[in-house]
Amino acid sequence: MKLLKLTAGLLGLVLMSSCSSDDSVSDPNLGTTPKSNLEIKAIVNATSFASVEVAEFFINIKTIEFDFADGFGDGNSSGSDDEYDLTFEDLPSEIVAYLEDNYPNDPFCKGELEDDDDDPYVYEIELQSGTEIYFRANFSVYAIEFDDDGCDFDDDGDYNDGNYGSDDDFELNGPFELNLNSDVITIINVEIPIGEYEEVEFEMDRSTNPSSDLYQKSILMRGTISGTEFEFFHTFNEEFEVDYEDTGQNLVITEDNNNRVIFEFDLTSVFSFVDLSDATDGNENGVIEISPEDNDGNRQLAHRIKNAIKDYVDLLDD
Repeated sequence: MKLLKLTAGLLGLVLMSSCSSDDSVSDPNLGTTPKSNLEIKAIVNATSFASVEVAEFFINIKTIEFDFADGFGDGNSSGSDDEYDLTFEDLPSEIVAYLEDNYPNDPFCKGELEDDDDDPYVYEIELQSGTEIYFRANFSVYAIEFDDDGCDFDDDGDYNDGNYGSDDDFELNGPFELNLNSDVITIINVEIPIGEYEEVEFEMDRSTNPSSDLYQKSILMRGTISGTEFEFFHTFNEEFEVDYEDTGQNLVITEDNNNRVIFEFDLTSVFSFVDLSDATDGNENGVIEISPEDNDGNRQLAHRIKNAIKDYVDLLDD
């Protein structure tokens, strides 16, 4: 099982309510792109600790972005011993047939033959639209990427070599309102373009649903501290990035429709790092309130909990 580490955290588990009717993929150019199913799941490692019991844990995710791997098959070392430029006339007949069948109105722009045993593909083809197709040695498609800027030509009509940057992504629009649970739960199944992704980004924001427990909040946790009720919430709007712990690895979406990722939330470490015995019921209403806006004197504790949550979330690729 491969392990990915969040560089700036994420929360989310049981799908508390379905996505809104506005949920969509943000890039309309991906409509006819070859895709494969990705199942996004979530789990928490524990909800019971020495003095803390977590009964409910909610989060609101506004968007989820999958960023294509920076430089993946981009030819950014063009002219090296591991790459050889190809003209259209150099292409194998199998690749020509594939292009004519699938992209009849998208002219050939650039081709490269890879001679690096570490690469899982042999041919890289870029079309005028910016579509980049990677073929294995048997001419089957390994992956397809998309450059928003298209294939770049200079004033003489020659290809101007450029990198496929991390600004290119596949975005899911929420909101996704999630509730913590200790069982593995499927958050969403989505068709995602086949290819490599270097990170996942989540934008978390306040819920705008007035009927939701998360209304005007981005995180909400309820439970008990040594038998006394507590409520923690936060109202931040931030983006959280996830990447492989080994930065040389990327999330690979294959064509077999059997892709899965699991978000694992390590609350054991969170509550080992943050001592909730410091929390006070300053207004003596019987509930320990922990938030940036509370009247119990726990504002700094709220920030520590939020930051710890960011630090102790892993992404598992099963």
